Amino acid sequence: MRITLSESNSSAPPNQREGWPDAPEPAEIAGPPCIVAWVGDSSDPLTLQAKALCERNADAVATYRDVASIVASPPRLPLTHVLLAQTDRSHSVEASQIRDLRRVAPTAKILRWLGPLVAPSVGLPGQDDWIESISWRDSSHALPNWLDGRPDSDDSARSCTTQGLIIVSRSWATADALFDAVESIAAQQNKSMPVMTWRRDGLTRADRFTNAHVVWDDSVWRPSTPKPCRLPADAANREYRHIWLTGMATPSQIDTALRSGVNVVWNKPTRRESIEALWR
Repeated sequence: MRITLSESNSSAPPNQREGWPDAPEPAEIAGPPCIVAWVGDSSDPLTLQAKALCERNADAVATYRDVASIVASPPRLPLTHVLLAQTDRSHSVEASQIRDLRRVAPTAKILRWLGPLVAPSVGLPGQDDWIESISWRDSSHALPNWLDGRPDSDDSARSCTTQGLIIVSRSWATADALFDAVESIAAQQNKSMPVMTWRRDGLTRADRFTNAHVVWDDSVWRPSTPKPCRLPADAANREYRHIWLTGMATPSQIDTALRSGVNVVWNKPTRRESIEALWR
C-alpha cells in the first residue's frame, strides 16, 4: 500500500543515537561453519569496522596480507568466504589471482570490498573471472547478508516486519524507485508489505506508525544542515529507524550523520541487501 500525498513542512532529523549502523544479529548456525579469509589491509577505521562485522557474523576469520599468502598457506578448514579488501588503487585484483583463489577455495564465495579511495570500476577482473564488489558504505547490510546467504522462512518474514516506510525526498522519482523495489522484493520473497508514504520535506503529525523506517534523501537532509531535524512531539515513544540516502559521502560525513541520529546510511544506487534488511 502506498500513500503518495506530500505535505510541505519543516524538515526534521532523527532522535540522537551514537554509533555505527546496527548490523543484523548473527543467525543460529546450521550446517558447516562459516570460515572467512580477510585478504588485505585491516588497519584503518573503515576496514576495522568491516572486519568486525565479519567476525560478528562468522565462526572464524583468518587474516592474510595478500592473495599470494593465502594461496601459499590456505587454512586447514575449508573456506566458505573470501573477502578481498582493496583500500587504494595500488592494490588491484587481477583475474589470475581470482583463478588462484578458486583453486585453493573452490566452493568459497569471493567478494571485493572497496574503500573510499577506490572507484567501483578500478581493477575489475575480466568477464570470465568477475566477482561481486561492494562499497565500504554498504558494509553494515551487505556483509552480514553475504555471510549468511540463507533466505528468511515464511514465518520469520511475517513476524520481522515494519508497519511503515516513509521516504522523505524532494524528488518523487527517488521515492517511486524505492517503492517499486520494496514491492518487488516483498512479492518475490512472500514478505508483508509496509504502508509506504512519500513526504517532500519531513515527517508530519499524520505519520502515526507505531514503528517505521524513515529514509531521508540527501535532497532534504545533510550532516552539514545547521539545525538537525526533529520528530513530531507526539512521536517520541515510537520506534522510528532513520536511514540517510546519499551518494559519495565521505567517512566524516557518515560519522556526523550517525551522531545526528541516523541509524543506517544507504548509498545511491541502493543495494538490494539494504532494502531486504527492512524486514529484519
